[in-house]
Amino acid sequence: MDMQMRGGVDEGIPAQTSELTYSWLYQQVQMWANQSIYTKPSRVEKWSFRLGLLAAGVGLLAAAASPSLLPPVQAAVITSVCLLIEIGGFLVGGLLTAKREWRQYAKPRLSHAEEMDGEFDHWRTLIESLREFPRTQREERLRFVTALRQGMTERMGLMYGGLQKLGPFPVLIALYLQFRNWEWGDWAGAFDVNLVGGLLIFAMVLMYAVGWVLVAVRTRLDTYVNLLEAALRSE
Repeated sequence: MDMQMRGGVDEGIPAQTSELTYSWLYQQVQMWANQSIYTKPSRVEKWSFRLGLLAAGVGLLAAAASPSLLPPVQAAVITSVCLLIEIGGFLVGGLLTAKREWRQYAKPRLSHAEEMDGEFDHWRTLIESLREFPRTQREERLRFVTALRQGMTERMGLMYGGLQKLGPFPVLIALYLQFRNWEWGDWAGAFDVNLVGGLLIFAMVLMYAVGWVLVAVRTRLDTYVNLLEAALRSE
């Protein structure tokens, strides 16, 4: 059948099935999201940021465990090493990111226009693929994902409020309160928190990270809604 074979090897799009599913739509959108005019991050770049985050977490826990669980001297050594690893990881990752995406900032308007051209071509291909499914399937999927997005938005509002509007502002405030009296060389004082404070900081960072994961999921739901709505419009 033509519909089952459309979007095959030539375009790199997964074979279309006879029934519209969110799994198929996910594969289509994921291929669209993975397309970029820039080179992808290398393993060194990814692990540099991961190592920096891991070192920051270990340093916070070590500082929180002192002096009840760890002697102050050992805690100071651990936090100092973790701080150096954190700075080195973020520095290496930042330099590699700048080297990979320098063109995006050197010629931002041209790079953005080229990126939009590629995204538009794939968007149009997705719309054409969706229109080959029966209209009733598209309408049913649209109603379901719209209701799911609305419920997710309401639930996230109770826990996170305007996370997208605030951005990294809450974390910056927390970092300012933590380091406002810190002086260079006082590595133990940089993480001078008790166990309860350390756990609260860890919980805040964890909730913040989970919140942005949920924001990414909701953004993907927005993409599904926009695609299905466009596929239902008259040509």
